[in-house]
Amino acid sequence: MNSLILICALGLSHAECSVDTAEQVVQGPETESLASCGMVSQAYLAETAMADYLDGQHYLKITCSPGDERRAERQRARWLALNQAAQD
Repeated sequence: MNSLILICALGLSHAECSVDTAEQVVQGPETESLASCGMVSQAYLAETAMADYLDGQHYLKITCSPGDERRAERQRARWLALNQAAQD
C-alpha cells in the first residue's frame, strides 16, 4: 500500500481534503496492508516535523491506496503542478 499524507486547512471538510485541495502532500511510507498503512503512517508522522502542522489551522489526513508507486508519483506530480500554477 502507498500512503499519502495530506495537510489541509481546518476550514476544509474531510471529504473535500484531497491531493488537489491539500496545502501540502507528503509521500508516506509504503506498507503491506490497509491496516498497517494507517498505523505506520501515524508512527511516521510522530517522528517528523509534520506534527507541527497541528497548529489549530490545519489537520492531517492519511490516504492509503494499492501499491502502484507510479500512481502515487502521478498524484504528487499533479499536486506540484497545481501548486506551481497557483504561485505563478
